[in-house]
Amino acid sequence: MLRPWALMAALVLTNAPAWAEDTLAHIASTGELRLGHREKSLPFSYKDATSGKVQGYTVDICLQIHEEIKKELKRPDLRLKYLLVDGKNRISDVKGNVVDLECGGTANTAARQKEIAFSHHIFVASSAFLVRKSAGIKTLDDLQGKKIAVQAKTTNENLLKANERTFVRKFNYVPVDSTLDAVNALAKGEADAAFADDAGIWIPLTRMGKAMDEYQFLEKRLSVEPYSIGLRKDDPKFKELVDRVTRRMIQNGEMAALYKKWFSSDQGTLPMSVFMKEALRRPSDIGVEQIAF
Repeated sequence: MLRPWALMAALVLTNAPAWAEDTLAHIASTGELRLGHREKSLPFSYKDATSGKVQGYTVDICLQIHEEIKKELKRPDLRLKYLLVDGKNRISDVKGNVVDLECGGTANTAARQKEIAFSHHIFVASSAFLVRKSAGIKTLDDLQGKKIAVQAKTTNENLLKANERTFVRKFNYVPVDSTLDAVNALAKGEADAAFADDAGIWIPLTRMGKAMDEYQFLEKRLSVEPYSIGLRKDDPKFKELVDRVTRRMIQNGEMAALYKKWFSSDQGTLPMSVFMKEALRRPSDIGVEQIAF
């Protein structure tokens, strides 16, 4: 029979959290930072098909965090280990101590903040309309009765329907299987507009070469979704270090320079939305529900 103090100790051990060591101490003891990356989340986080190199907008920010950790721990030899994560396991891999940083294109939501912590917002995605400049379409009212290519059974399709109900508009839907298909439908004249996340539209748009100059985004956006880097909860020391890096990059202009690097082509740069500009003016790590307009 266990004595009272032994019983109490057993209960404490039984109920101890799976993660009991702070991240910096773990990194120091193993000599490596484990960075979770995506396979094809262009331009945020992906493995280049030719070189095999892991790269992207978010990866570049995580590399800055790696440098800061080396200084903090006085470990210039600190290794960087890349581990592939996907949409299904990226949050659980942070919680379960598989990766130390989740460096993809992950939305910082209130629901996810119950499971992991997040850096400051590093990007703000928004649902946007792409149209031909020559079409004379400037506002959503100009899209009344027009054909809009949108991926079927998605949040973006629901946003269009909600906008129709709220503002008594009527759009004609051209259902597609992907954002690439939406852009292609617009290019082929099968639709008057393509509607998807602006960052998702950007990649197929740049592949048009000089022809991309024939298109433009409407200023009006229907949703806002901030992206952040994921890390474990209840580790204030590590969170402070990550925030130190992202705050510095936002305030000294490095984040804006990275935006230009990864969202540019020979024909120009993805226009920075008012929401992204605000994220660079006022650093925040607040987890939000999807904001729809």
